[in-house]
Parts: sequence; structure tokens; C-alpha cells
Amino acid sequence: MLAIDAVSLDSPVEWGLPPSKSHLIRWLAIISQSGQEALLSFRGEAGGDASSMSRCIEAMGSKVSVHKEGWVVQGASELSKGPVSLECGNSGTSANFLTAISAFRDGTTTLDGDSSLRSRHSSELCSTLKQMGCNIDSERLPRNVKGGVVGYDVEHDWSRTSQGLSAMMVASPNFAEELRVTLLGESVSSGYWMLTREICVSCGSRMVIEDGNAVIPPWEVKIPQRVEIPVEESLQPVAMLLSRLHGVIFETGYEDSGIGINDTIRAIESGENDIHLGRASDIISPVAAMMAIGSGGRIRGASHARGKESDRISKTVEVLSSFGLVMQEVEDGLNIPGGQTPRKPTEPIETHSDHRLAMTAMALASRYGGTVCEPEICSVSDPGFVSRILGLGD
Repeated sequence: MLAIDAVSLDSPVEWGLPPSKSHLIRWLAIISQSGQEALLSFRGEAGGDASSMSRCIEAMGSKVSVHKEGWVVQGASELSKGPVSLECGNSGTSANFLTAISAFRDGTTTLDGDSSLRSRHSSELCSTLKQMGCNIDSERLPRNVKGGVVGYDVEHDWSRTSQGLSAMMVASPNFAEELRVTLLGESVSSGYWMLTREICVSCGSRMVIEDGNAVIPPWEVKIPQRVEIPVEESLQPVAMLLSRLHGVIFETGYEDSGIGINDTIRAIESGENDIHLGRASDIISPVAAMMAIGSGGRIRGASHARGKESDRISKTVEVLSSFGLVMQEVEDGLNIPGGQTPRKPTEPIETHSDHRLAMTAMALASRYGGTVCEPEICSVSDPGFVSRILGLGD
């Protein structure tokens, strides 16, 4: 637990964002299958999720070394053979990507993670890989994956998460033939699979995703020598919340990184009171807090937020209620009265091993005080977050 004292600020704050874990994990996955070397250039410290992915690809034969400008990654010339154990930490993206890649290697791959990751499932991805002939013993971690792909005509449900499709994209350099996917349901978090496609296409893939179908052929990976990694765009709303709480600018150097939440951020900045988070459910907690202390409104289209590190809709209600902020939970979001004033919580705030809940709680505590449980979980995306919060007002 971490006790945070309320502070009062009267001048702008330099609030650097960490490198994007979405970009880092995708590039690590692709480079690991290339046999080539590339510099992933970024500022700041990579989060725990990206570091978990780097350790996993090293266990599969790649090499990652620290460089003054980021990481130098040397991909393996071929997928490793024999039994391999991979520890994915808290990173669901890494676990999904590595599950798909493991389906195309000889030998059994055992994947595991922390207690939070073990509580999540990957039923859609596992179902698709089983259709292809892969042997997978569990939709949850720990999971054993044994290759044996024989079929390349499948159905895939992407109505709860787009990560399954992204996982198939990053594994496609090892396909034996063209994969034909019938996509079921309506896509959510589309910016993330679009980012995956953009990276794959930039490295040589000729995949096509349109009209409810995906055609993903095998391809020869061609990696640029240098890749610039943008900042973690999905943490910009936490900085926006801090700005509104303290009445000063928190400068992040934010630029649109292509994961599809820039329009949502602009809508929040303009004071819109009907926010659709179909493409950006990750940011529901700080957005809900901003709406509660602002003019209120509703958040909708975020039902897939229930399958994150926590049920992020119900747990957002719980965490914000600790600060006296009230809102109504509905199936796909929240109805939020405006004009509310937070107060210091009387009990420690449970954050449910969810870094975005923890960051939102700590932002509120920086203005009103409070004790936050599991503050260390912030390091999965932003290792410097806690120290920056505690340094406010110094």
C-alpha cells in the first residue's frame, strides 16, 4: 500500500509518457521471427509488459540488448525447437501473440503469467487455433501449446477482443499457406488490430481485412534497421485527469500513435458528454473521473472493458466511489452525474491488479489524499508513474 498526501500545484508539470507497449510488443513479435536486427528507439523506460515480451522472445532464440537509444533486437533465424517455458507476467497481449507463434513451432510451449493474467481467458484465439489443428490444453494460463497446424480456413469471433486476430497476423510469417478467416461479430478496439496490420504490411505482408473476412498469406519479413516507438497514447487521459484536478497543464509531448483513440481524446478535451469507447475501452477509468468532476454524461460501447485486467466497468465504479464519486453502471458503460467533488477515501483503495485503476486512483489521491493498494502494478505500462506522483509539488 502507498499513502499519498494531497498537494497543491501552481505551475505546469513536465509529465513524460513511457514508450508505447502496444508498439513495442508487436515489433518484438515480428522481429523475433525475422533473423534480422533492428533498433527499437524510444525515450524513457519500457514498461513491465514489454519487458516480459522481450524475455519471452529471448527464451525462443532471439536476443535483446539495451542501447542508449532503446533496445537492439536480433531475431532468431528460425523458431526454436523442443520444450520452451515462457513467463508472460501481466501481459495478455504477449500471452496471446506467443500462443499463436507457438502453434507453428516444433515442440511444446508452456505459457504462464501472474495471478491477474491467469484469471483472464483467450477462448476466441484458442478456438481458432484448435480449428487449425493446434493442440491447446487450456483457454487460461498456465497453457501448453503443441503445434500441428493442418487447416487454414477458420472462423474467428472478434466481438470481445481484437487480440486474437492480431495474434494470427503476427504469427503469419510461419504459415504454410494462406489463412482465410471468417470474422464473426462486430470488431472492438479496432485501432489495435489496425496497428498490427500496419506494422505487418510495413514489413512485407500482403494481408487483406475487409467485409468481415481476413486473408492472411505467409510472407518474408523485412525489418527496417531502426524503428521509432511513440509514447503510450492510452495514458494521455491520466495526464488530462491530473491537469483538471490540479488546474495546471501536465505536458506529455503526446502525439497520435495510431491505436485509434485520438478522436476520443479530442472529444473529451472539447467537453462532449456522450463518449463512445468502442475503440478505446482501456481509458474508461480516467475518463469517468473527468466526467464526474466535469459536466457529466455517459460512456457507452465499452462492454469489452469487462474482460481486461479487471471488470473495468464495475471496478471503476468501485474505485471512484471510494472518493465519493457516484455513477450508474450499465451493460456497456456508465451514466455519470456531473459537478461532483471528490473527497479523501476513509479506507485503502483496492485496485484489483489493474494498472489503469491504480493510476486513476493515484491521480485522484494526489489532489485529495488517500492510500492505494498495489501501486507497483503501474509498472506494467509506466515504471516511473509512482515516483512522478510522489514527486508532485517538490
